[in-house]
Amino acid sequence: MEIFIKKLTSVDMERQLELPNDTRREALPPFNGSRDIVIPITFGHDGVEVDVHCSCREGRIAFTRGWVEIARNLSFNAGDFVALREDNGKYKMTVRSGSAS
Repeated sequence: MEIFIKKLTSVDMERQLELPNDTRREALPPFNGSRDIVIPITFGHDGVEVDVHCSCREGRIAFTRGWVEIARNLSFNAGDFVALREDNGKYKMTVRSGSAS
């Protein structure tokens, strides 16, 4: 089940990935009163799993710690599209180049 898809911006690459308004929040782990949770996300075809911190502040959800390092290490670019899917309780992020349009 797809949780969100987003076209990356330079802010997404440098500070945090703010999730789109239409994100399927019910598909994310519950915050249970906490402002931050950790989500293990598998990236790419090689299956690298990384703990990404997810923050909920003022009703906005964003990937924070862990996200920027992954974006840089996997050479994401502004304009690329990222999608997060949940499958049997596991989270997988895929990236499609924005220049392939």
